[in-house]
Amino acid sequence: MSLIPTLSGTQIVDGIEYNEHPPPNMLVKAMEYQWAQLLINKGELRLCPLSFYQALESDELGDRLEGQGELRINSHPYSLTSLNENFIWCCSNHPDSQYSTLLNLDDRYDVVIKVLNTVEFVKRIANALRQKGYNFSMPQVGRVSYNRKSEITLASLQSQKWQWNVFQKSPHFEHQNEYRFVFSALSDLPKGEAICISIGNCEDIIELAKI
Repeated sequence: MSLIPTLSGTQIVDGIEYNEHPPPNMLVKAMEYQWAQLLINKGELRLCPLSFYQALESDELGDRLEGQGELRINSHPYSLTSLNENFIWCCSNHPDSQYSTLLNLDDRYDVVIKVLNTVEFVKRIANALRQKGYNFSMPQVGRVSYNRKSEITLASLQSQKWQWNVFQKSPHFEHQNEYRFVFSALSDLPKGEAICISIGNCEDIIELAKI
């Protein structure tokens, strides 16, 4: 295993950047049954850009400030956004999340899946993107911090991990216990459009949870 610590406090391990390492052994995600089956059996999934969630009219899944990080120092805002479009796959940390909470994020959700190997899952996504010819920076994965607009010190601002805005949300969403995979596009892609890929059969690393 190749581990490289960065100046911002993240760790690059085998070409994946983590804001905390090691990653959780298990992640969970609420979905519609039909899409869960396609993910498990064929590895079909969709990576949505942050702009998709900015425009999404949903109190739970939408966030007009998605990706627009903000902290405050002496009551003055310090903001950060990304130059490149970021595509994300969202899930939740286990065992911090209640299945009932996840299922209530959307009326259409009827099952919960368990990702049993976080590292292998993100590697398969990155490989599929490369095989389709997409140009992305290394994957970034980690927990979301629910500290948007929080008052901090200059020292704690300087300790924020790289691209912290993509991993920051309002405390309003804290019950989601979100863990996300982020892929930053290095080339221009159509604004607001999702990327659909297939990473192959995932029965060895993803299963349906018993609810």
